[in-house]
Amino acid sequence: MKPILFAAALTLVPAAAMAQDNHGDHAAHAQTEASAEETMLRTTIAAMQAGTPNYDDMGPELAEAVRAGEASITPMIQGFGALQTLEHQGEVQGAQHYRVTFENAATDWFIALGDDGKIAGLVFRPAG
Repeated sequence: MKPILFAAALTLVPAAAMAQDNHGDHAAHAQTEASAEETMLRTTIAAMQAGTPNYDDMGPELAEAVRAGEASITPMIQGFGALQTLEHQGEVQGAQHYRVTFENAATDWFIALGDDGKIAGLVFRPAG
């Protein structure tokens, strides 16, 4: 299985914007960001497995890319089976990296939220 790139996610979120931290406590800020992205990732996976991608939670470019690939991507994600674990692995180029284990597959997901709180980028691939 090759990586699925819904949009040029990691380049849509400027690295400088993601690296900027005006909150003083970078660790607490990173945890808050990871939590928002984890919630959005869980919501997105559940929606895709139900066959109803959450387009309203996606930026326009990502929503367009998901619509274009929905016929092949949705059955693939449904075939992964039930979600078992979702573990934060860290940050990669401004996106949060999660190891997501399903009943039938182990995968790595990368998610980046835009300033508007919508998903600006989303990538998944087999774990490894």
